[in-house]
Amino acid sequence: MKINVQQESYLDRGGNPTIRELLQKLVFNPVDGTIKLNDRRLILQRSSFGSHLRDELIRACGKMEAFVILTRLGYKAGMEDAAFLRKAWPSLDLGDAFTAGTRLHTLRGMVRVETVHNDFDFKRGKFSGEFLWHDSVEAFEFCQHHGQSHEPICWSQVGYASGYATYFFEKPIVYKEVQCIARGDRACRVVGKPIDMWGDEHLVELYRKHILTDAPVSASHAAAKPAVDSGTPPPASLKSLLLAPVISRLDKIARANNIPVLITGEAGTGKRAAARHLHDATCRGEAALLRIHCAEVGEDALEEMLSPRSKSAGRARRAAETPGTLVLDGFERLSESVQLRLSEFLEASSLATDPAERVRVVAISTLSPQALAALPSIRRDLLYRLSVLPIGMPALRERRQDIPALAAEILRTAAVRQGLALPDISRDALDFLSEMEFPGNVSELEALLLGSLLSSEPGSAICATVLRSLIPSMHPQTRLDTADHSLDTDIEQAILSGKISLDKVNNRIYQTTIRLANGNVSRAARMLGLSRAQFAYRLGQAGMEAER
Repeated sequence: MKINVQQESYLDRGGNPTIRELLQKLVFNPVDGTIKLNDRRLILQRSSFGSHLRDELIRACGKMEAFVILTRLGYKAGMEDAAFLRKAWPSLDLGDAFTAGTRLHTLRGMVRVETVHNDFDFKRGKFSGEFLWHDSVEAFEFCQHHGQSHEPICWSQVGYASGYATYFFEKPIVYKEVQCIARGDRACRVVGKPIDMWGDEHLVELYRKHILTDAPVSASHAAAKPAVDSGTPPPASLKSLLLAPVISRLDKIARANNIPVLITGEAGTGKRAAARHLHDATCRGEAALLRIHCAEVGEDALEEMLSPRSKSAGRARRAAETPGTLVLDGFERLSESVQLRLSEFLEASSLATDPAERVRVVAISTLSPQALAALPSIRRDLLYRLSVLPIGMPALRERRQDIPALAAEILRTAAVRQGLALPDISRDALDFLSEMEFPGNVSELEALLLGSLLSSEPGSAICATVLRSLIPSMHPQTRLDTADHSLDTDIEQAILSGKISLDKVNNRIYQTTIRLANGNVSRAARMLGLSRAQFAYRLGQAGMEAER
C-alpha cells in the first residue's frame, strides 16, 4: 500500500469499519487467483473497462437504455455492499454501517468521498445527504475517451449510492449528480433524499419504472411497438435526447417567473424544441405558443401579440388566443422600432405583479450572443434583458458521443411514421455518423436516416455504404465541410453589421491566395481558377501589383 505520512490519518477517519479496518479484511491470494474482502470475492480490472462498457451499451441500445442499465447495475452493487457489510459486521451500530458506504465507495477505487452533510433518522425514515466526489473514475475515463461532457455522467456511482442508502432505509432513496468534473466542475457533487422528496418528475418516473424494478423496459423491444397505450412518452424520446445538454438550465428558467430568454445555436440544433419545452413546462396547456419570423413583424403586430386579451373572455378562448410564450425566430432581423417596443414591454413586464398576465418572450438566433452584441442594429438594453440566462444549443459535432443514441431514436420514429419494420443499424454506420461534421445538425441527421430507411432493402441493416451513397445528393458540391458553414456565418454577420463591401472581400481573397502561394502569382491564379493574365488584371484593378 502506497501512502504518505500526511495521508495516514485518513485511514482512521469516520466510524467503524474504518478504511484501515476494511483493508485488514482485504486478502490477495495469487496462488488461487482470488481477491477477497472479508471472504467475499472481488476482482481487479482496468478502469477503462467501465468506459468501454458504456460506449458499447450506447451503441447497441441507445443512450437512455445504457443509462438505465448502468444505473441499475450500480444500484444492485450498492444494495449488495450494504447487505454484505451488515452481515460481515453484525454488531455494528446502524449509523456506522450506513456511513461506511462512503468508505466502501472509496476503497473500491471509484471516488474519494467528502461529506458536505449527512442527516438521517432511521426511525422516522428521514434522510438528506450531500457529498463531494473527488477523482471520480467514471468522469475521468469519460474525459479521457470523449473530452468534456455537457451533462453529469457518473451513472453507476450514483446508482451505487442510491442502492446502498435504500437498503438501510427500506424505502427508495435517490441520488442525483448536480455537478460533475466531466462537465468542468471542480468536483462531482451528489444530493440524496427519499424519492418522494424529489420534485423532478422525470427522475422519479425513471427510477420507479426502470431502475427500482426487476424488469427494465428494453429500448429495442419498445421500438418495435408503434403505439403506447399508457399515454406516456418513451424514456428515450428524441426531444429528451436532443435537449439533454441544456435540460437542467431550461428547467431552471421554467421555474422562474417568465424571464425573457435568448436561445442561440446553428440551424438544426434544436432551438425551437428548447423553446417548446420552456413553454410546456411553464404554461402546461393554459396558454398558446406563438412563433413569428422577425423579418415579417411590425410594431402594430407585436403590440397585438403582447397585449393580454380581455379577462372576461372564456378560459378556453383565452388559452387559445393569448400567447403564454412568444418566440421571435431570427431575432437579429427585428427592426429598430420593434426592438424599442419590445424593450419597453419587457421592462414593464418585469414590474408586473400578476404572473398570469405575463408573456414569456423567447428570442432565437443562429448568431452567438457575442456576434449579436457586435451588430450595431441590435439594442444593447434589449440584449441585456434577454441574456439573463441565455441558452446555447451545441452543434452536433460538439456532442459526438450522443450521435448513436440520436440516430437510433430518429430511425425508430421514422420507421413508425412510415409503417416500416425497424432495421438494424450496423456498427460501421454508427462510426461513420459519429465522424461526420453535420453542418445541418439534427435536421441533416434526420434527412440522412430517413433517406437510408426508404432506400434500404427490407430486412437489411443500414450500413455505412448506404449512408455514403446519399451524401452526394445532400451535398452536391462538397462533403460536409465545416469551413463552408463557418464562412457563411461570418459573411452573414459582416453583412448585418454593415462593415463589408465587395471590394474589401475581393482584396482579402487576393491577398490570402497570394500568401498561400508564397507570392507566386501564377500559382495563386490557378488556385482561384483564373489565368495569370486574368488574375494580374484583377490585381491591377485593386491597386495591387503582380510582382512575378
